[in-house]
Amino acid sequence: MQVQKLRATALPTLLGLAVALLIMMPSVAFADNEASTAETNTEVSEFHAAVQPEISNAILDASSSLVQQAKVSNLLDTALSLEGSPYSYGGTTPRGFDCSGFTRYCFDKALGMELPRTAAGQAALGESVSMDELQPGDLLFWGSGSGVYHVGIYVEDGTYIHAAGSGKGVRVQSMEYFHPTFAKRVC
Repeated sequence: MQVQKLRATALPTLLGLAVALLIMMPSVAFADNEASTAETNTEVSEFHAAVQPEISNAILDASSSLVQQAKVSNLLDTALSLEGSPYSYGGTTPRGFDCSGFTRYCFDKALGMELPRTAAGQAALGESVSMDELQPGDLLFWGSGSGVYHVGIYVEDGTYIHAAGSGKGVRVQSMEYFHPTFAKRVC
C-alpha cells in the first residue's frame, strides 16, 4: 500500500541528503594538506559559497516533503486501522461512524486537524483537485454545493476508505464502484 511506499522512500531520501552534505562540506584534507595553496582554498570556499544556498533549499524542500509524507502516512494508518468499524448515523467514534464523522475523527486523531462535522462543511475546505491528480489523503465528495451528501478519504490506486452506510461500516472501496463528484486537498 501507499503507506509502505512512503516509509520505504523516507530513509533513502535522508541518506541521500546526508551524502550530499558530506560531499559539499569543506574537506578537512584540504585544510591539513601542506601542499594546498591559498588559491585552492579560495576556489574551494567560493565553490561552497556558491552551492550552499542550493543545497540548503534542496534540504528544506526534501524535509518539507518528508513531513508531508509522514502526515499522510499517519492519516492513512489511522483510517485503515478503523476498517470494519460499524456505521452509525451521526456517529463520530469507533463505536460507530457516519461518513463525515469518520473523516473528522481520522483528521483529528492523525493530524490534530479539526474538520467541520458535515460533509458539506468539509467540502468548503481546502483546494480543489482533479480526479487525475488525486493523492493519498485527499477528501472525496459526492453531490455538489449544499447537496454534498457523502465524503471519504482517497487511499491509492483508485481506492478510498469511507463509512459506507448501514450494515456496511468503514471499508475500502474502488472509485469504480461509487465514483465521487469532486475532491479537495486539505493537508
